[in-house]
Amino acid sequence: MSQTVKICSDVNIAQFAAFAGYFSINGQISAAGATTLNIPECLVNIGGNGQGYFLEAQSDWSIVDPANHDGSLTTLALGDDISLFAVDADDGTSEAKLIASKNVAFPDGYDATNSRKIGGFHYGRVRPISERYDLAFTPAVQIVPNSVWDLQHRPTCDPTGMVEITPGGFWADIYLNSEGSGAWPENIPESRYGASPIKDDVYSRTDFHLLVRNAGKRLPTVEEFLTYAEGAPAGQDGNNTYAWSATTNLGPTTTGDVDKSVSMFNVVDAVGNLWDWIDNHLDLGGNYSHGASVVNVGKDSTTPRGTGYLGDWRCFFGGWSFDSGASGGSRGLSSAAQPQSSDGNVGLRGVCDAL
Repeated sequence: MSQTVKICSDVNIAQFAAFAGYFSINGQISAAGATTLNIPECLVNIGGNGQGYFLEAQSDWSIVDPANHDGSLTTLALGDDISLFAVDADDGTSEAKLIASKNVAFPDGYDATNSRKIGGFHYGRVRPISERYDLAFTPAVQIVPNSVWDLQHRPTCDPTGMVEITPGGFWADIYLNSEGSGAWPENIPESRYGASPIKDDVYSRTDFHLLVRNAGKRLPTVEEFLTYAEGAPAGQDGNNTYAWSATTNLGPTTTGDVDKSVSMFNVVDAVGNLWDWIDNHLDLGGNYSHGASVVNVGKDSTTPRGTGYLGDWRCFFGGWSFDSGASGGSRGLSSAAQPQSSDGNVGLRGVCDAL
């Protein structure tokens, strides 16, 4: 079904977005600068059948221009997740306009009948590839270029707090995960700036796969960790300047606390703070035992869940932890991790395939 709509510029648009849920974009939304975006032209349905609109292409569209946001971006700050909404221009034409907002559902002054979220991005620290491993460089706070998403260019999970690592391949959480909504075993972890990271104390490491599943994500592989951590400076024994890793540290800090601990893919705390738990299992062989000690751990540990007949069961973790000193780095890996352990130095980061 199609219909022809007369726009004020006397351009006829055929096959307009008449069906509920329709969205088509001529390219993808992308960062143009620290606070600007390039917006391709779009056809978008807002509000249901017959409510089709045209969104004109725009270059260097400013997110801080008062005409382009709902008032919530007046105090734009590090760690903000911003949503982009197509809204009815309400001027008698069939064109839409774009509004940026910190709101998740719809912008202030709008509702589900006259707005639709079509994209978004994270406002955080950025380390360009040219500045990888540069100790003198302090990452700027701006639109994170590889966090920009739209309805046709995004991960299969909620894109909030994520960056694209391999185009068309996979996305990764920017931050070590912290507690979000819900209660175990249905709580949903979040990738969020300035939060206390989840660690393997209340949880065992074998609980982590369920947590990331609740967010629609999975645990990273060794190769994925080595990719998203690339370019992050190594830690040092006597300070936390480049990573939270001084040998005198007694525990982790909040996510994103160290301004230089950013990889060239804009992943934060891939070095230091807490180990990244990695989904690569191996059995070193020998020392086989049959029992429940490797099974009934962490959450629900008092509930019988069978027994394991395992040898030296191990997994990988990457980046090292809060007191690792100069050992912590973007290629710092260990295969000595025991999945059943809970000692408070391993954290959680999810990854997700591209749509």
